[in-house]
Amino acid sequence: MRALIVALALAATPVLAQDAEIEEIRRAWDACTGLIDQSPNEWTGWRRNFDGGYADHFEFHEATDGSGVLVQTWLIDAIATQKDTSCFRKDGTLAFLYSEMTSPNMAQGADGPAITREGRLYFSPDGRLVRVMKRITEAGKEVAPIDNDRYQMARGCELTAPHATMDDVRSHMISELGDIEGTRGEFKRQGLDWCGL
Repeated sequence: MRALIVALALAATPVLAQDAEIEEIRRAWDACTGLIDQSPNEWTGWRRNFDGGYADHFEFHEATDGSGVLVQTWLIDAIATQKDTSCFRKDGTLAFLYSEMTSPNMAQGADGPAITREGRLYFSPDGRLVRVMKRITEAGKEVAPIDNDRYQMARGCELTAPHATMDDVRSHMISELGDIEGTRGEFKRQGLDWCGL
């Protein structure tokens, strides 16, 4: 009997460790949403709007405690909008990424009802992907776990490219805007097809 109790306790340890990781990530997310609520217009980055229904917004919010939030928004072909919100811990590592795309349900054509693909990506401080939660909603109600024959987004998940640290965010900004002397660095995006995970 004692051996069975020890075995059950050992089996539960990874679950308890993951629960603790998830709770830490949720606390970081609460701090990030508080930062956005306090100063929604205090950010560094850009808002570029192009012809044909395209736009690219990159808004980086930094807190005095070292944490930060990156909000990236894309308007695509005047038919889809994607918004990725990345939450960074006080040590500068990525904790959570919330991805949301809204488009017509292409399974019913370009005039189909609006649906939304939501992704919640949880990251440990060492960059490990701890959990991925995904769903398709219509009018706020979950209708599918992910794109399928009945619910299809206008675009895939390829735009989501997590920044592992706030230093990566700064490097991305310098590659686009240049540093104080106008020198642009190099930054390569690493897309993450979380839909397929």
